[in-house]
Parts: sequence; C-alpha cells; structure tokens
Amino acid sequence: MKIFLLLNQAYPYGYALTKRFHLYAKGFIENGHFAKIVIPHPTEKINSVNKSTSGNFNNVPFKYTWNTTKRSKNFWSRRWHDFAGAIRTGLVILKEKPDILIVSTFSVYFYFYLKLISLVHPFKIIKEKNEIDFLRKEELSQGDIRKIRFTNRFFDGFIVINDLLLDHLNNTIVNKKPKIVVPILVEDFFTGKTLTKSEKTIVYTGTYLERKDGIISILKAFSYINSKYNYKLILTGSPEKSRDLPRIKKIIAEYHLEEDIIFTGYLSEQELHKLLLSAGILILAKPENRQNIYNFPTKIGEYLVSGRPVVSTRVGIIGKIMQDKTNIVFADYNIEDITHKIEYVINNPQIANEIGTNGRLYAIENFSYLNHGRRMIEYFYSLKIKT
Repeated sequence: MKIFLLLNQAYPYGYALTKRFHLYAKGFIENGHFAKIVIPHPTEKINSVNKSTSGNFNNVPFKYTWNTTKRSKNFWSRRWHDFAGAIRTGLVILKEKPDILIVSTFSVYFYFYLKLISLVHPFKIIKEKNEIDFLRKEELSQGDIRKIRFTNRFFDGFIVINDLLLDHLNNTIVNKKPKIVVPILVEDFFTGKTLTKSEKTIVYTGTYLERKDGIISILKAFSYINSKYNYKLILTGSPEKSRDLPRIKKIIAEYHLEEDIIFTGYLSEQELHKLLLSAGILILAKPENRQNIYNFPTKIGEYLVSGRPVVSTRVGIIGKIMQDKTNIVFADYNIEDITHKIEYVINNPQIANEIGTNGRLYAIENFSYLNHGRRMIEYFYSLKIKT
C-alpha cells in the first residue's frame, strides 16, 4: 500500500502535528508499506530550521512541492506559492499514484481539488482529526455545523484522536463516514537512558497560553514552590508572541522569579529528551474548555514515556484513561491544588518515581506508533482500496 500524508506544518521539525504525522508514516513504513510526507506550500519563516525541500528524516521520505521551504513576507507571493504548490501536489499525486491520502487542515478548495484528482486516479482521502472544529468557540451554531458537514463530504474516512471527539463527530455533526480512533503516539527514545537521579526542576513544554495549557496557573503555583523549595522552573520554546506575555512578565517580576525560571528557547529533539529525562516533575495544567475537552495533548505522551512523574489537570480524555497517583498525579485547575500536587511529588520521591515508571509503561503499551500503524493499515483495507 502507498500512503501520502499531506501536512500543513513544517517538516521535519515543527509542532505536535508534525510529530504525529511523522509517527504515522514511520508506523506504516515499519509495518511494510510505503509512506511519504508531502508539504504543499512553504511553511518556514526566514532563518528557520527546515531548509531542505526533500529528503529522508529518520527513515521517512518527505517532499515540499514548492521549490523552497521559506514563506515569503509578501502577501501576494504567499498566495501564489499556496496556489502553485497545491497544483504541484496534484501533479505529484497523479505521477506517484498513492492509495491513501491522509490530510491535515487545508482550505475547502484544496479538498475539492484533491477530490477531482481522485476521479482521475482513485484513492481514499482520510481526514486527520485531532481537535474540535471552531475550537475557540464554546458552542456551535447551526451555521457552523452546516459548514463542517459540507467540508466533511470530501473525505472517505477519519482518523480521530479520542473517543470524545468521535462521539462529537457521530452525534453532533452526524457524520456516518468510517472512522478509527488513534490516540497520541509515542516513540520510545528513552530505553536504557532513564536517569537514576533527577534534578530539582519542574519542566513545562506547552504553549505560553493560559487558555490552552495553563501557563499563568503554573507560574503562580511555582511562585509558592519557589519560596519553600530550591527548585527551578524550565520552560521550552519562546513566549514572545503569546498574548499572555504581559501577564507572564508581571508574575515573574512580582514574585522575583527571574533567577529561578529558565527559558530554553526551541530545543532539538535530543536536547528535549535529555531535559525530560532529568526533570524532577513534568507539568501541564489545561483548563476545562471546549478546545481542551476534545483534545489529547501530544506532550503528555512525551512526558509519560520519559518515566518522570507527571502532574496534570484531569481535563478531557486524560482524566478518563489515566489513574491518579498510579501512573499520573492529577490536580484540579486551581493554583492551590496544582501547588499541593507539586508538593506531593516533591515530598514523596519514591512514590513519585513509581508513578513515573507506571506512566511510562502505560504509554509504551497504549500509545505505540507501531501498533497503531498496524491498526490504521487494517482500517485502510476495510475501505476497499484498489492496490
């Protein structure tokens, strides 16, 4: 079977969706099938890390269909690159004749174009669904639902990240297309590398947004921890474009946290893995809102597979599948309880290490990219593809 994965983010280095698509492709390849990641338009700002328009990353082939990865600063140039890149993507599909297209989020016009191409060379279009539509809204209008239903007509099936989102598609959107639930995926980078002694650090690798990942709550909880324990808070990535940046700066200044909070900037995979392995605590504090209820954060998989203890709010599917103080430590979404659960981990190091070990075993058993790759291949065959 030949599978193309059409990605609208940077590759090979990018965001959570980039990692997810990479593990899809790797799972297909290691199960004996061909897979390629195709990026239809330039994704990178000037001087960013992805410079090759084609190649092989960690045994996964990839191709930008435009002749550069760099996204122009000119509005009309970007529109032309998007249009021409989409046309070139169609030509690549017609030439290489995949059986399955897995698509991330693109414009409805691009989906229509792909559907037309499938009339020339038959293939199935599978929509990768890892978040709710109109995710910043707390309630859908009938107009929103009609738009979703119209767009979904172009797809032959769906890969859905959790059962809650599956239920939403089946019952709220009333979509009857065949679906498969594929949770977050992990690759075990950490075999034989687990550290016997962790550092006195709390590590956070989420976005710098309170609404999405609880960054303000984490900082306020840390201000108390900082006054009582000799811990550092390490934050990956950059907060510079966050709309919560003024609040972040205010908290750091108000509680005099400048010497105890470390902003690492963007890390390589190797640097990130080393940081996770050495952490005393890994933390995430998602608030309960419509976006997070239907989400399944990829970073939780990376946290768990490292074997370090994880403190997280119970929101969404995580609260249904993980067990408090068995393979994770759950906190309510308030500063007091987040602080209390961090203290629980600090003051119970042996129990915390056992929780971390159990979390790692759970992730390896339930989130294996290889096992779920096999399941997806079986799902594709059930769609009666022609190979």
